[in-house]
Amino acid sequence: MVSLSAATAMAQSVPAAAQQAPSANDVVQATTDRVMKIITDAQVYYETDPNRFYLEIEAVLADVVDFNSFARGVMGPYASKKQYMALKTPEEKNAFKGRMKRFADTFKDGLVQTYAKGLLAFNGNRIEVLPPAEGAATEGSVTVIQHIYGESEKPYVVQYKMRKNRSGEWKLRNVTIEAINLGKVYQSQFSSAAKQYNGDIDAVIDNWSVDPTSKDADA
Repeated sequence: MVSLSAATAMAQSVPAAAQQAPSANDVVQATTDRVMKIITDAQVYYETDPNRFYLEIEAVLADVVDFNSFARGVMGPYASKKQYMALKTPEEKNAFKGRMKRFADTFKDGLVQTYAKGLLAFNGNRIEVLPPAEGAATEGSVTVIQHIYGESEKPYVVQYKMRKNRSGEWKLRNVTIEAINLGKVYQSQFSSAAKQYNGDIDAVIDNWSVDPTSKDADA
């Protein structure tokens, strides 16, 4: 027979484990704390070693951003399952996968540098993660709101679209900054580039740059 103390310990172990699972807000807050420390430290060395700064930011973001899914969303129909299934040969399918991987890497590098430079400009000013709204969903997709305070009293409003992966971990899938949906902006930018290069996706990737202020931002 199981002792009372052992039974109590087993009964408590499941709720305790469940309580330890971080919420989407917890993930954004923890990431923000790590990023802010890096930014504070970078004030000393950034001018002489900017690559160190970008690598440290990338290491933090790699834990929370689903770069592959983000990049596939940006590629839109050019990375769709429908297009992949329409390919006839293994060579075509391997090339398709290779382009997706190459774009995800290129997209990640550009996004990390844009994000890092933007935050560095705030020079360590206050960043606040708002608590979840009452009744907010805890499964599937949720939006976490962050306020970034610069020189003005009114903060910049950033919305992080978070979604659980297959392992149940919250991952970032999109970002909206001051009503500018970066996912849509970059998707429009990718689509325009694909037309510019007559559907040559390799050329699109070779010439890709992350620019949320581009002419496609209002598309």
